[in-house]
Amino acid sequence: MENKFLEQAFSVIDASKKANVGHVATRKIMTPGERRLEIKGEKFVTFSLSDYLMLMQDERIKQGAIESIKNNGFNLSISREYMRLHIVDEAEEILSKVFGNPVVLYPKTTLAHVGALPLLIDRKDAIIIDHHAHSTIAMASDICKAHGTHFEVIRHNNVELLEKRIIELRKTHPKIWYLADGVYSMHGDVAPVKELNLLMDKYEEFYTYIDDAHGISWAGPNGSGYVLSQGKQHSKMILAVSFGKGYGAGGGAIICPNEEIKTQLLYLSGPLMFTGPLESSTLGGLIAASEIHLSKDIIDLQNQLKELIDYFYDTVQEMGLPLADYTRTPTAYFPVGRPDTTLEFVKAAFNNNLTVTAGIFPAVPFYNSGIRIQITLYQNKADIDHLLNVMKSTYEYYETKDDFSLEEVLKKFKK
Repeated sequence: MENKFLEQAFSVIDASKKANVGHVATRKIMTPGERRLEIKGEKFVTFSLSDYLMLMQDERIKQGAIESIKNNGFNLSISREYMRLHIVDEAEEILSKVFGNPVVLYPKTTLAHVGALPLLIDRKDAIIIDHHAHSTIAMASDICKAHGTHFEVIRHNNVELLEKRIIELRKTHPKIWYLADGVYSMHGDVAPVKELNLLMDKYEEFYTYIDDAHGISWAGPNGSGYVLSQGKQHSKMILAVSFGKGYGAGGGAIICPNEEIKTQLLYLSGPLMFTGPLESSTLGGLIAASEIHLSKDIIDLQNQLKELIDYFYDTVQEMGLPLADYTRTPTAYFPVGRPDTTLEFVKAAFNNNLTVTAGIFPAVPFYNSGIRIQITLYQNKADIDHLLNVMKSTYEYYETKDDFSLEEVLKKFKK
C-alpha cells in the first residue's frame, strides 16, 4: 500500500479489530423486553446504535415488512425509471404527510446525495461545505467538483464567515449552496437552521442542502427531524434524510420544497435510473413506521427519550466529565485524543459489558479521537450511571499517565 493516508487509516482500523472492539459481530439484536446485545455469549448494554426510539424492534414495522414480501415478493429487479412496485407511491405519499412536502425515496441516503447534488448544482454554481459535514456529502460533492463547480470548505457552524463568503461568491456565481448536517454524527451538535433560513431570505442566490439523518424521529413534528423542529422547510432548502436510524426501517429520501424538484429528481437522478430500487420489505416497513410517526405514539417515545437525554447531560455536568459539545441531542462525544488511547477507553467499556463507538481516524482527525455514545430507549438511567462511572474512572486512570493530559486534549477540540 503506497498511499500514506490509506496506510495510516488501515493501521488504526486494524488495531481496533485486533483489540476486539472494532468489526464486532453479534449473534442477535435485542428484543424490546430484554434490551441487551449479545456478543460472544455475553449480554451488553449498547450505547452504539442509532435506533434512538427502539423502533427497529417494533412488531408493527416487522409485520409491515413481512406482509409486503408476501404480497409483492422480495424485490422488483428493474430500474424505477421503467417500472416500480405500487407501494412505492404509497410509501412516498404517507412520508409526504410526515414531512409536509414531496418525498423521493432512494435505497440509501448516500445514493440520495449522489442523485441530488450533481443534478441540482450547476457547474457555474458554488459549493460551500461545512468542515464537519458527513463524508457521504463530501463524496457526492466531489462529482460536482469534477464537473467544474467551485468548491470550498468553511469552518464549522461559522455563520458570520459564511455570510462573508456568500457576499463575495454571489458576484461571480448564480447560486451558492451550503452543504451541512442537521445533527452532526460525531459530536451531536446541530446546524444553525434559523440563521441559515434568514440568510436564504436575505440573499436570493443562497441555497442550502442539509442532511438530517441523525435528527429524524426523536425530534420534530411527526418525528420529521431536528431541522423541521426549527420551522417549516425553506423554499430554497433541500433536505436529505435517513430511515435506517431513528425511523426504524431503511432507505433514504430527499424532501423536496416543491413538486417541480421532485419531478426533476424522478426523471433525471442517476441512482434512480441505474440502481436497483428499495426492497419490498423496506417499503412495507417504511409505511408501517410512517403510521407510527403520524400517531400520538411518536410523541410518547420522543418524551421518553428526552427524559433520558436530559438525565445524561445533567449527570455529565454534575460529574464534571468533558464532552466535545453539550447540545442536548442523543449523540455525545467524549474527547480522548490519540486513537490508541481511545481504543483503551473502548476496551474499558467492553470490560464492563458496555458497547461504545470509537471515533478514530479517518472518520475524525487523528488527534480528535474519542468515544461516541448514543442515548436510546435500549437504556435506562441505571445504564447511563454505569457508563458515566466507567468513563470517569478511565479518565482518572489516564490522568495519572505522563503521556496524557485532558487539558491538552481539549485544546485540539476548540472550534
